[in-house]
Amino acid sequence: MADSEILPPAVATFLNGEQLEEKQHEAMHFLTVDDNGFPYKAMVSVGEVLAYSKDRIRIALWSGTQTDNNAMRSKKAVLLLVTCETAFDIQLMLEPIGRQEGLTLYEGRVLRVKADQAPYAKLESAVRFTLKDPDASLAHWRHKLELLKN
Repeated sequence: MADSEILPPAVATFLNGEQLEEKQHEAMHFLTVDDNGFPYKAMVSVGEVLAYSKDRIRIALWSGTQTDNNAMRSKKAVLLLVTCETAFDIQLMLEPIGRQEGLTLYEGRVLRVKADQAPYAKLESAVRFTLKDPDASLAHWRHKLELLKN
């Protein structure tokens, strides 16, 4: 698949902030670069990432974490996710857009989307998990997504 500077429809749908119940078991890797130049991985959920437009993603990170500090310093990140049997690597140029409720909100401009499929295997997920309290977590995610929309 060819690289792109806009979000493919499958990614835009996956990150649209809707059908959270159906997507609640999927996590994504969010990579930043630490002070020593090494990749630093965090995991984020569909309740913390929102496809805001065809070339913009918003993300809510806990303020003061290593990931937040890395994002603030370098203004660069990569979001890795699997949907529709495809692995997507999305390079982002980040800008902080506010702080609310212990979160730093970022808007990421899509620089490049790389899509990979395995001809010999069906990609099903990057990371799967089970929420301990789905009702509380989904309510919290919906609230975070509202912060990202505004």
